[in-house]
Amino acid sequence: MRRLLLTLGLVVIAGLVYRVLGQSARPRLLWPVSGRVVSPLVADGRWIGWLEEDDDACHLVIAPRGGGAHRTVLSRKGLSGLAMDGDYAFVAQTEAGPDKIGGALVQVALPGGSTAKIASLPSVADEIISSEGWLVWRSTGGPALPGVRFVVAAAPLIVIHARRVEGGSLHVVAVVPCDDISTITEVDLLGVLREEAYWLERGNSARGLRTRVRRAPCEGGDPDTVVEEPGRRTAALESNTLGWTAPSLDAGEANTFASVKRLRIDESEPQVIADWLSPSAVVLLSQGRVYAQDRSGLWRLGSQRKDQRRLFSAPVGVRAVSAIGDQELLVMWQQGRSAVAARPLTWWARTRAAVSF
Repeated sequence: MRRLLLTLGLVVIAGLVYRVLGQSARPRLLWPVSGRVVSPLVADGRWIGWLEEDDDACHLVIAPRGGGAHRTVLSRKGLSGLAMDGDYAFVAQTEAGPDKIGGALVQVALPGGSTAKIASLPSVADEIISSEGWLVWRSTGGPALPGVRFVVAAAPLIVIHARRVEGGSLHVVAVVPCDDISTITEVDLLGVLREEAYWLERGNSARGLRTRVRRAPCEGGDPDTVVEEPGRRTAALESNTLGWTAPSLDAGEANTFASVKRLRIDESEPQVIADWLSPSAVVLLSQGRVYAQDRSGLWRLGSQRKDQRRLFSAPVGVRAVSAIGDQELLVMWQQGRSAVAARPLTWWARTRAAVSF
């Protein structure tokens, strides 16, 4: 009898280990998506949210972070950008009409969906973030924007605005001319740290394509460059840590492979914590940990290059990836439709996922 119980115990343990090491590492489909996901997956407080679009409208969809049914809380035409702060979501809504180029910044109560206009937007906001008590958004438009002190004549612009979540004045953080003269072609918002907004700029120069991370006070001021790298790079900011991709240090051809650098904002020199990744690698930061997603899969990075370890291989059909808490969230395309899926990032999360099957 003892031998039988011991055998059964070993079988149970082996099955649990198999789930932790293997089955729990497979993407677990959580929520089906009826339309096209047109925003990053974002989270704060109790909720995960995204925007999905179909032929009729754009929909704000939320789901509990701990799992459960997802729901649509707002459906309107012209929604863009998405940020979350506690039990509120923030989206931009474009005004209808052929002569309208602006819109409104809308606060949405969760989970009920009641809305309030909290700011008028002089141009369309296509990215919003909530960080350190600030709302920061990126607008694209022409030169005649209120609050902009100086612009290159007739140049299209990317303007970064900010205001505190609880309300207050609207501030112009930075104005980025975006044309063949200025050479800047892309701007991505990263976050806020110590009352300064951080963003990433990509553009051409005499030395070819360049990427740089810049920052400026949320209430307005002169921007400065934090880091600059050749090529098209990605970056992420969390707490006091900035991570970004850079040319490989070990590979003979710098553009064939990428490294990952990490900078504690209080420190003067970055650390190289990974190398030999594909040049399209995306840096993710979550709960103080640094990850990188490339063509081969998801990597967990440590304090040195020798610590990098591949957690998962890359599943087929991934359209977007985010790291939220102890989960990797993916927007996947499978069997003719999209879905939001998850994979656990830590051993504890993998064990919880294994025993929940």
